[in-house]
Parts: sequence; C-alpha cells; structure tokens
Amino acid sequence: MFATGRLIKGLYYSEVQKGLNAMAAFYMACDQLLERTPFLMMDFRSDQFFLDGNRDGCVDATGTLALPEIDPANFLPYVDGADEICNEDLISQRQPDELIAVS
Repeated sequence: MFATGRLIKGLYYSEVQKGLNAMAAFYMACDQLLERTPFLMMDFRSDQFFLDGNRDGCVDATGTLALPEIDPANFLPYVDGADEICNEDLISQRQPDELIAVS
C-alpha cells in the first residue's frame, strides 16, 4: 500500500486458486500504515457481514446484505473514530504494535 492519506484496504480470499472470492476483509489505513485487524469482513458465501465498530478485534454487529456486493465506505458512519484515523495527534499517540507498516 503506497497511498498517502486515509483509505480502506480490502483483502479478498478464495477457497481455490482461480475461484470466486469467498471472503473479504477491510482495513483502515493512513499514510502507508495498515491497522492490524479489519473493521469489516464479508462472507460472500452467506452474504453476511461482520462489523467491528469500535475496532477492538471483536465483532460488534452482523447482518445480511441483499446484494452480493459490499461497499465498505457505507459502513464508516458505524465505525468509531473513522474520520479521525489520520489525525496527526492520534497517530503520534498510537503504539507501533497497533499498526503494520506495509511497503
């Protein structure tokens, strides 16, 4: 991840090498730093989503999507501090082990 600023990074998983995506995990990122745990996961097999609204590594809400597609940006209003993730004061207070540097 080489982008600067705030963004969402999605990692997609398949059960077979050239098969359809079975799951996706979405992470918050800021200035080339990726959070360790996803804030949102989607199981495309069951059309269920799993939201970690307070980003503590535990699921806070689940549900089923009517469509087999997901836009993680639609979930940002339900994520605590999503609009502040790139706040310089908060970044300087975070411990290095809470983030993963990706190059």
